[in-house]
Amino acid sequence: MQQVDYGIDKPERVRALGMVGLVIMATGVAQFIGLAGSVEVWPEMILSICLWIGILLFITAGVMLWSSKAGKFGLAHAMVEDLNWTGHEKVLDVGCGRGMLTILAARKVPVGDVVGVDTWSQEHLSENSMQGAEENARIERMNQRVTFEESEATSLGFSQNSFDKVVSSLAVHRIKKRSDRDKAVEEMIRVLRPGGELAILDILHTREYEKVMLQKGMKNLRRSPMKFLYCMPTRYIIAEKAVPVKR
Repeated sequence: MQQVDYGIDKPERVRALGMVGLVIMATGVAQFIGLAGSVEVWPEMILSICLWIGILLFITAGVMLWSSKAGKFGLAHAMVEDLNWTGHEKVLDVGCGRGMLTILAARKVPVGDVVGVDTWSQEHLSENSMQGAEENARIERMNQRVTFEESEATSLGFSQNSFDKVVSSLAVHRIKKRSDRDKAVEEMIRVLRPGGELAILDILHTREYEKVMLQKGMKNLRRSPMKFLYCMPTRYIIAEKAVPVKR
């Protein structure tokens, strides 16, 4: 039986932290063994320092791996459950990667549909590709409800008011410039229908996103409790697009 694979975030960084941690621990042990007969105290100090640094790096790699394989799924699931669903919605997932959040959203819309968009960078997620996302959707039997397209978050190729829900998980922070991150949030709001909900799960920059949402007139904004994925503060924010008042 095939298993879904949503990839490892920052795979090169995880690998590097794990390998460097092991090398530093091994170096410390080797230094201690080589100088075991010395009456000096510094070999023991070197061992202690190397072991603690190596252990810290190895634990960090483990936390990042856990965050990729389990932590982000649990928090994304909580975000999806925190939205208000009718089951008929048209949903957009921005920065969908290998389709984890796209598929979670698809489970909530048995008579709706979900579009996942990304540029599928290999730097940010292991074996990241549209084909990988499509394969996960097929394995989860959601391929009839899910489609994937290539699109930049800062320039979504959809008309205004196209979606009932717009969601995003651990994607917007990858945009380096704050002005471009703001633009990505503005684009999500633009394609969202009045009365629809925008939900963003991310590290570090959620206060920025909240500010953009408020500037754009979003209402009923709520923030999740803080978690620590990838050893960084992580939370999701949800807001509703205001319905224009008829005069």
